Amino acid sequence: MRAAICDDNETMLKHLLERISGAMARNAVKCEFQTFTSGNSFLKAHRINMFDIVFLDIKMPETDGFEVARQIRRLSEKTYIIFITTENALVYDSLDFRPFNFIPKDTAEIMEIKLNSVIKKLAAHISANMPICFSLPHGEKKYVHAEDILYVSSKSNYVDINCKNEVIHLRSKLESLLEQLPEMYFARIHNRYIINLSHLCRIDNTRFYVLLDSGIELDISRAYKPLLTEKYNLYLRNNS
Repeated sequence: MRAAICDDNETMLKHLLERISGAMARNAVKCEFQTFTSGNSFLKAHRINMFDIVFLDIKMPETDGFEVARQIRRLSEKTYIIFITTENALVYDSLDFRPFNFIPKDTAEIMEIKLNSVIKKLAAHISANMPICFSLPHGEKKYVHAEDILYVSSKSNYVDINCKNEVIHLRSKLESLLEQLPEMYFARIHNRYIINLSHLCRIDNTRFYVLLDSGIELDISRAYKPLLTEKYNLYLRNNS
């Protein structure tokens, strides 16, 4: 992936490059880094060849981080924007640009903790959104993004991968298919069902069912309910 770090303070820029590149490597995210000391120089490079990830200082002379983010969003919704700032109050003003997260310029210890936490979440998000390859009959392959999968249902030796716009029918066991899915986003709720936690709206503990954002209701078995609760709470903590 192509990553950019933009900060007008060269000393801070070198520090960020060292800490961010190290954290990326520890989380198995392969990145090619470029650094920029102004928003204008970054935008010039970004328009030629867009970056996948941008670590962006908010307070910069001439073109500030908010204007840079505005230009990024005009070109792409998929670029991960991570703001870096000394002024926490500006975080709320940045939400219009749909940033992935924030890193505060605080004490070295606090900044290091937050930086590592953000990159760990970023690595998990990138992994979860890489296309998943499913083997179809006659040697064909089908690639699907995890976010497009609503739930998986099984019957006998077959599974249906129920996506937003299609259903993929495969010969497979539910246990085998679960191993192909990003662990932090998917949970088994029944002998017959796996759900994508990002599409979960409600868990009904009285009637033992889940409601997905598509309006679909699926049964929860008593055996899987504790695991579902545990995984969903973990999912919420990691994505808050």
